[in-house]
Amino acid sequence: MLTVSYIYELPFYRGQQGFAGHLLGGWELSGIVYANSGLPLTVTGGRSIDPAGLGLLDGNSFAGRRPNQISNPNSGAPHTFDEWFNIAAFANPPNAAGPPGDAPRGSVRGPGLQRWDVSLFKNTKVGEHVSTQFRAEAFNIFNHTNFDGVRTTLQSGTFGRIISTRDPRILQLALKVYF
Repeated sequence: MLTVSYIYELPFYRGQQGFAGHLLGGWELSGIVYANSGLPLTVTGGRSIDPAGLGLLDGNSFAGRRPNQISNPNSGAPHTFDEWFNIAAFANPPNAAGPPGDAPRGSVRGPGLQRWDVSLFKNTKVGEHVSTQFRAEAFNIFNHTNFDGVRTTLQSGTFGRIISTRDPRILQLALKVYF
């Protein structure tokens, strides 16, 4: 995970003397950059059997039905909207009495996140004790699509698919008066 924040006050016309100073001075640029690798995801939803009596079918249990993992789901993963990880890496355990599925927790790496938030401020002195600030803010300014949810239930028709995304670009304007 990487988070970088910055603030830069433009160096010209800081004193805001005269018309040109009020017009061209008082500008400030700031922002935050986020870059995160994907979270670990756990594949669930093996067959509805509990051969060893481990409580896997009990809705109050933290243990859950898991399939068998037969290969690395992240190796050669397509990372597309329709198939985020290698769905052929998982198979249902056999119906006959035997051990439950062996897929470990967090074996699938989910999609990462990259977001740039930027703000531009214009601070203007109106008098000795009064000033204004105009703010233009953009969240996810490059409108980068950040995938969010991945269906990890083996028996679902959307297994391995991206099911949601994070917020698109959002712009907002504001005006503050300080007195």
